Amino acid sequence: MEYSYVNPEWKEKQKQAKKKSSPKVGLAVLLSMVMMATVVGLFGGVLLANNYLTSRNEVNAKLNESVSSAATIVSATNAVSDTTSESTPTVVSTAESATRFAYSGLYTRAEICEIASPSVVGIDTVSTVRYWGGTYSAPGSGSGVILTSDGYIATCAHVVEDATEIQVTLNDDRVFPATLIGSDSRNDIAIIKIDAEGLVAAEIGDSDMLTVGEEVIAIGNPLGELRGSATAGIISALRRTVSIDSVLMELIQTDAAISPGNSGGGLFNAEGKLIGIVNAKANSDSAEGLGFAIPVNSVLDEINDLLQYGYVTGKAELGVTTQNVSLRSSYGFWSSGYGTSCVQVSSVSEGSAADKAGIQVGDLILAIDGTQVTSNSVLSDLVRSYDAGETATLTVQRNGQQYAVSVTFGEYIPNK
Repeated sequence: MEYSYVNPEWKEKQKQAKKKSSPKVGLAVLLSMVMMATVVGLFGGVLLANNYLTSRNEVNAKLNESVSSAATIVSATNAVSDTTSESTPTVVSTAESATRFAYSGLYTRAEICEIASPSVVGIDTVSTVRYWGGTYSAPGSGSGVILTSDGYIATCAHVVEDATEIQVTLNDDRVFPATLIGSDSRNDIAIIKIDAEGLVAAEIGDSDMLTVGEEVIAIGNPLGELRGSATAGIISALRRTVSIDSVLMELIQTDAAISPGNSGGGLFNAEGKLIGIVNAKANSDSAEGLGFAIPVNSVLDEINDLLQYGYVTGKAELGVTTQNVSLRSSYGFWSSGYGTSCVQVSSVSEGSAADKAGIQVGDLILAIDGTQVTSNSVLSDLVRSYDAGETATLTVQRNGQQYAVSVTFGEYIPNK
């Protein structure tokens, strides 16, 4: 075994050098620093978390305060509404409006079309038009809305007026002949029937709840060729008084595009419910976005009457046929105090209101309750403004003498 000599002084220096360069000292310092950083980090994290939770709690408290305030507003509004009589129109507050529209029953436009389109049909008609020397067949077109799954369909009276043939094309392209059940020209509404089952009927909405600016979609058969077309817009105005074929009607105004052929189609709200029957558009090259629809609430009674009886009950009837005459040309004098035009009685139905009031063939009807009668259409419009059982005073001229005749209107029943 070999043995080596080591200088004691050098050995001592080596020990001192090892102590100075030993990694144990650095590692201990490093571990101490890591532990201190961890403690600081944990402490800082706790502080941040506490700050975050405090901020979030403050935000939640403010949100809860806002919701509570909104609920108080709605509650106060409802309390005011509850004190209002039923006949008084309800004023909808901003809070109540927000509550009304902010629920899941509202759909996108695509969803509305998907819901409503199957209930809208295309209508094609053929009418016989008489002219001097003969007749000819005239085609027509329009739209309709399915009311019942067994084939009752609402449309406009002017779409099927004088039609000898009516044909309905469904959303799924099936074609059916249709029969006219009844119509009411005063309200421009008619009911037709096809022999079909399992149809998709429109859900009836509440047109009294509409507001200006509310989104709507019109679906119909524009130009009689584009069945199922949907156009979107808003409610532009409510209760707009419009003259349709010389009859004044209160209609919904919309800027949804309306074209010939849309008449009888549906106007749907954001719930996909039927709130109007499209029946007119502004007939002017200088006007755009002026379409009109019959509020569904205004014709529900008439629709139910047509479905049940085939006619609208309670409508007044005078019981005469008349012809237009000119007082100046036929009777040789300029005025009767009501102008130079009126109507002359051609026939009187036995047992009618006119018969009971003593009106005779040849009598001139000059006015009803002071309103001048200048033509057959004016007479019809005036009579339609009364209900069966109501009484009016007719100004009648017979043999150059004028008489005031009291008439109690009877009820109009078709094919009586």
